[in-house]
Amino acid sequence: MFTDFNMIYLDLLLQLTIIILLFFAVKKAYRDPYDKHCKFMTIAIAIQVISVIVFMAPSMYSLSGIMMSGFFTSLMYLHHILGLIVIVLSIYIKLAFSGKIPSPVSPLKLMKPTLILWVLTLLGGFILYLILWEGIIII
Repeated sequence: MFTDFNMIYLDLLLQLTIIILLFFAVKKAYRDPYDKHCKFMTIAIAIQVISVIVFMAPSMYSLSGIMMSGFFTSLMYLHHILGLIVIVLSIYIKLAFSGKIPSPVSPLKLMKPTLILWVLTLLGGFILYLILWEGIIII
């Protein structure tokens, strides 16, 4: 039913959904920080984790034996490392903010840096998509 081509577009749709959720979460953080913001973020994190497990991990595994340019390989590893950091920080913030784990660092102070890293990771992933699936050479 799903081909690799369709799976890529499904993952892009999920990433677009995440971007929309992040937009609304940021907007709600300034108006209603503890209710809807947290719900939007929880949904965005869950979608991102599912996307990584279902789409990105198999894609990374399939590319492991292929020789790519230095720029592409560096961008791919940077994207993966930043993505993992974002997921870990997001889960940490959620658990620390809800009081389920002790927090030596205020989760409020980690929210903006995590958002910045998430946006950079999304941009990096989009650039990887353009290179891999659209054949667009950047730099």
